[in-house]
Amino acid sequence: MGLTWLYLVLALGIGVLFLLFRTLKTYRVQWIFGVATIVVFAYLGYFVACMHERVGEASLMARVYEPPSEKENTVKVLLDMRGFKVLAYFEKSEEALQLEYGDLLAIKVPLEEIPPPLNPEEFDYRQYLKRQGVTGRVYLKADDWLNTGVTQGNPVYGFAYRFRDKLLGALRRCGVTDDEFGVGAAILLGYDESLPAQVRQNYVAAGSMHILCVSGMHVGIIYLLASFILGLFGKGKTIAMIRKVILLALIWFYALLTGLSPSIMRASLMITFVLLGELIHRKGFALNSIAASAFMLLLMDPNHLFAIGFQLSYVAVVGIVLLQKPIYNRFYIKNKWLDKLWEITSVSLSAQIATMPFAIYYFNQFTSYFWLSNLLMTPLSFVVIMSGMLLLMLSWVPWLNMALGKVVWISIRMMNGAVSWIEGLPLSLVKGLYMNDFQFALSLILLLLLLLFVNLRKKRMMMELLVVSAVFAFSMAWRSQRLSQQSQFLVYTVRNHTAINVVDGFDNVLLCDEGLLAETSSIDYSLRGHWARHQQSINPVCYTLGETINNELVIKQKHLISAHGVLLALWDPEMALQESRRRIAVDYLMVREKQRPDLQQILRNYQVGTLLVDGSVPVYLSKEWARQAETMGIRCYELRNGSLDLLANL
Repeated sequence: MGLTWLYLVLALGIGVLFLLFRTLKTYRVQWIFGVATIVVFAYLGYFVACMHERVGEASLMARVYEPPSEKENTVKVLLDMRGFKVLAYFEKSEEALQLEYGDLLAIKVPLEEIPPPLNPEEFDYRQYLKRQGVTGRVYLKADDWLNTGVTQGNPVYGFAYRFRDKLLGALRRCGVTDDEFGVGAAILLGYDESLPAQVRQNYVAAGSMHILCVSGMHVGIIYLLASFILGLFGKGKTIAMIRKVILLALIWFYALLTGLSPSIMRASLMITFVLLGELIHRKGFALNSIAASAFMLLLMDPNHLFAIGFQLSYVAVVGIVLLQKPIYNRFYIKNKWLDKLWEITSVSLSAQIATMPFAIYYFNQFTSYFWLSNLLMTPLSFVVIMSGMLLLMLSWVPWLNMALGKVVWISIRMMNGAVSWIEGLPLSLVKGLYMNDFQFALSLILLLLLLLFVNLRKKRMMMELLVVSAVFAFSMAWRSQRLSQQSQFLVYTVRNHTAINVVDGFDNVLLCDEGLLAETSSIDYSLRGHWARHQQSINPVCYTLGETINNELVIKQKHLISAHGVLLALWDPEMALQESRRRIAVDYLMVREKQRPDLQQILRNYQVGTLLVDGSVPVYLSKEWARQAETMGIRCYELRNGSLDLLANL
């Protein structure tokens, strides 16, 4: 309440200052008004952010917040519990799959906290969910929940979700199936739950992931189509006003239908500002509209500021607005078609320049053929969106719907083939790039100086650009020199797998089970972020745990691994029986997989410094190993709690 009163007092003060300045016509002290206004808006942002930090207590009643999505073994549903969100995984059943938005459920099991990252530089899924308001998770078997039969949801949202499901069904009925359905659903309706992982990776590697996100292009096409259709009904002032109101309603219903992502919200708000400006006969300015839409989104939810999609969407559009024309005007091309190709390329170049620091900072990678991808994808995606929108509108018309479905299917098939070809080109996706927080801040300063230099054309800014560039280069060189002397012997935490990493300078060796080598997605998620930060090869020399190794970094004979003067033993009861009765002194001994706890047998063969219980050991066995070690006075570390650097732990 105190914060609210403070805001009201500040707002009243601004009003008094405004009236005073208008009355006295005094301009010498207008800076006071500007400073006070900034203070008020800064406080407003702080106040709204505090409101969104509410964390409620777990309740037994939960409302379905979004329709369920079917996974391989579970049904994923986002629940709402008294104003905060919970990620729920239901045991797969017909009843779980039939849940709808607004259904009120009774939950019989307590919530779990979302665990933090267990490996260094691993993707922070907990923080990612927190920024979306998700504060917990729960796993529900068939007997752990009950559908009360009561519906408590916003009827507009409920209608939008049901309508989206009907449109998805229409796509399938009209012949858009398989991988093409996943891509079509993502492009047209923002529904990416059916998008295959490999297809998604192909679009990422080709630099075309933005094609799969509903964005300004979609809103623009809907605007043009609806304007054309509504324009057939006349051009009077009253009709024009009604037409704009209908356009606004259509645009926002489509935004609701596609999930209200930051990119679609930005585009919808900007077109809203344009339409409102036309209604009051005022012409807008692009950057003002961009800033106003960002302000509105942050006012609704300040956590948008930390969403990668929000940042990329706004940075890309600002880059296009400020850089596209200067880049395009650098070359004059007489041929009309070549000039059009250069125009498309200049758009992709400006967006890529603006978003490059974010791509490296967040994803540690850069797409090399984004320019080629956009040349191919832009016309194809336009055909997909146009024919897809017509298909969704005319899906009830026999014969025509199947013809449009064929056009959509063929167009998406061509898109998938193009991105697959680009993904297969050499160095299509450069991985292993890294910037720390300081270097990321420097890169943003460089980007800002570049935008100012290009648009203001002030030569003195060239000196600032050179100075910041020199500081950035020195920072990269200093970090590289420091990392050239690094030494690590890590045991990672990877569910159901064993991963051991030995590092010396920039040399990198990975020892793991065969199953992990086949799961590149697990390696990308858990390990490659750490390798990128330490400038290690993201494609290390790999060995399986059954191999004999003898190189400069690692020596492995049978079950013994030696690196950096540390001796690690992998416990194998059958192999231990063949050993002599002389106990072997090891710094660490690791137990793996479903081995029954028998510390007495281990101590008959080894003199153990620290017992390591691998992440591949089931939880109930891991706890039993830890209990036995505590009873016998032996140090024990359970790797399910996080990775461990064996050198630092000695």
